[in-house]
Amino acid sequence: MAKRQKLTLQQKRRLAERQQKKLETDDIDESGLSEAKQGLVISRFGEQVDVVDENKNIFRVYLRQNLGSCVSGDQVMFRTNDNDSGVVEAIEPRFSELTRPTPHSGIKTIVANIDKIFVVVAPFPDYSSLILDRYLVACELARIESEIIFNKTDLMTDEQLIFFEDQMKIYQSIGYVVHKVSCKTSNQIESLKQRLLQHKSIFVGQSGVGKSSLINSLLPEAEILTGAVSENSRLGTHTTTASRLYFLPDKGYIIDSPGVREFGLSHLEPEQLIDGFIDLKQQLNQCKFRNCRHLGEKGCSLNAALETQEINAQRLSNYQKIYQSIISK
Repeated sequence: MAKRQKLTLQQKRRLAERQQKKLETDDIDESGLSEAKQGLVISRFGEQVDVVDENKNIFRVYLRQNLGSCVSGDQVMFRTNDNDSGVVEAIEPRFSELTRPTPHSGIKTIVANIDKIFVVVAPFPDYSSLILDRYLVACELARIESEIIFNKTDLMTDEQLIFFEDQMKIYQSIGYVVHKVSCKTSNQIESLKQRLLQHKSIFVGQSGVGKSSLINSLLPEAEILTGAVSENSRLGTHTTTASRLYFLPDKGYIIDSPGVREFGLSHLEPEQLIDGFIDLKQQLNQCKFRNCRHLGEKGCSLNAALETQEINAQRLSNYQKIYQSIISK
């Protein structure tokens, strides 16, 4: 009798995924399905999504197999039955999408059809301009307008306030719109709300920077679960487990996304990176060599721009750190 070969962990995971998909597909009741209608995906849960129709009715429906990625913000065609269930049959073409690399799944789409990205930072968990610049690079390369929110200003010491004022000036001088807000004191919450109206936006940022708390302040009726920052690790606790779309009182919506410790850019080609730094790429016409990597080489125009303070040293340093991380992958 042949000895049964043990399955690897990866094989076991794939088998479980196939079995789960079969179970979920078998659960679709095809009888009594309505005519196909348009809907907007609010959130995804495995092979099911919450979809809202034009009358703001919400349905949890299954995804047809082989549809590909389906995420918050997707416009879809779906059919329903009398049990408020149903199936998504088609995903309509996207006008924009925000993606990031994952260790095992290649490039993953986070959200679709957004026209503005708000990058949220705070003094806790520990602020990193490098992580902020990673987010901004991703926004620029996706060609989606971005703004920066410096949150939790009520928790800043006098020394931190001076530091963050300097950080805000750096990004304002580049051309980014910067918001200095506090959910606790409601500082600038109303002006932030005005920037959101009639836009399809997403809040991105590390766990614990207060994205969900911000949405609670902007939309009290949302009642989103929020959590504290771990005092031991200084890293945020995850309170949003799946991207979720919330409608604004006027036209538009906000998507709250799960926090990520660092926005990976490992999928980029090294030469693409400079296009994500809007201030640095404006200084490239004088480089001595066409294949200049802008890592301090002789004849690099960024060296001269740094000496004349046309570019910021922090931004150039962050570019070089990200570049090195890409070529060392």
